[in-house]
Amino acid sequence: MNEREKFLFDLQGFLVIKNVLTPEEVCKLNLSVDKNLTKQDEDPNSAVGKSKTLSGTHKRGIFTGMLAWQKPWSQPFREIIVHRKAIPYLNEIHGRGWRLDHEPFILTSDYGSEGLLLHGATNHSFFGAAYYIYTNGKMRCGMVVLQYQLADVNEGDGGLCVIPGSHKANFPCPQEIRNWEVNPEIVYNVSAKAGDLIIFNEATIHGTLPWKNKERERRSLLVRYSPKHLHYAGGYYDVTFPDWVDELTEAQRSVLEPPYIYNRPLLENNGETVVRPHVEY
Repeated sequence: MNEREKFLFDLQGFLVIKNVLTPEEVCKLNLSVDKNLTKQDEDPNSAVGKSKTLSGTHKRGIFTGMLAWQKPWSQPFREIIVHRKAIPYLNEIHGRGWRLDHEPFILTSDYGSEGLLLHGATNHSFFGAAYYIYTNGKMRCGMVVLQYQLADVNEGDGGLCVIPGSHKANFPCPQEIRNWEVNPEIVYNVSAKAGDLIIFNEATIHGTLPWKNKERERRSLLVRYSPKHLHYAGGYYDVTFPDWVDELTEAQRSVLEPPYIYNRPLLENNGETVVRPHVEY
C-alpha cells in the first residue's frame, strides 16, 4: 500500500485500486457465474425502508455458496479469498493476521433493481466490530469489504455508493440522508472497471443506488475480512471447517481459522504462510 493509497483510504474511508484482476481472472469468474445462473436468488437483506428515491421495480440479486460450487466453478472464488495483490492491503489495514468474516457473495442488479439504505458505523459511538482508528503511525479497522468488479460500473449507473470521509463522522447520520432524499451531492456512486478492486471500511457510510444502466448488469463480488481477534458475522461455517477444506491451499485454509491471536498462521505479502509464537500487530 503506497503513500498515496494510505492517504486516500484514511481520508475517504474507501479506495479504488485499478486492474487488480487480470482479464483472464475476470473471465473465469464470470464464466463460473454464467454456468450457475440458476443459483441466483433475490437478496433477502435488500431493504429501502420508506425511501422512494432508493426504491425500484424489483430487488437486487445475490449469489452465495460459491466456495462450495461444483468444480471447476468453485476454484476462481477459492483463489480470490487470498488474492496475492490484495494481501498487502489487508496486512496494512488489519495488521498481521486477519480472517474471512463472511462467506463471499456476488451482488447483481439489472435495470430497475432497487438500492439499499445507506448505513455504516461512523465514529459517533464505538462499535467494536466496525471501526476506524489511527494511532502510532498505523491505521486499523474492524471489518472491511473487498469488492471486486466483474463488470464495468460508470458513475450514475447505480450500485455501490459511499459518503466519503464518513468513517470519521462524530454525529449520527440523519435518516433523510440515509434515505438519499436530501443532500444527494455528498453521496458518491463509486465507478470502477471490470477487474478493479474497491476496498471500503464498514464504518464508512455506504449503500446501493438503484441500477440505471439498461445495457449492462451489475456484478460485484464482495469478500469481507476482520482482524484476527474479531468475530462479526457469527464466524465462517460456524467456526467448523467445511468438508472441502482439504482441497484448499495452506494460505486459503489459514483465513478460515476462527478468531484467536497466539500461534496464528500469518500471511506474508508474497502469499507465504508463516506461524510465529509471538503476537504481531
